Amino acid sequence: MLATSFCPDEIQNSLGDLSHLLLEHFGKKFDFAGLGGLPFAGKTGFKAFAHHVPKGNNVLIVYGPHVAISPGGDVGLCQRDGQSHLSPACGACIGALAHL
Repeated sequence: MLATSFCPDEIQNSLGDLSHLLLEHFGKKFDFAGLGGLPFAGKTGFKAFAHHVPKGNNVLIVYGPHVAISPGGDVGLCQRDGQSHLSPACGACIGALAHL
């Protein structure tokens, strides 16, 4: 059974991206999604997921933030549809990085 935790940002939810390809392959998924791709389900969420796995089956958990490269080659920045300026692909990750 598939579980994912990808940042819910709209640039990561386009047809043909990893989350859609995985869903197409596995047919269904359990979603742990949180900002920055961190699984925010906690112990209760993981326990709920474990109870959804068919007996004798395997589990695949995929997680991560999204990263972009702007048309000019700037890592971490993207050109969003309908906007004239570049913006961070994952503001949560950029915000966390600023505190390191």
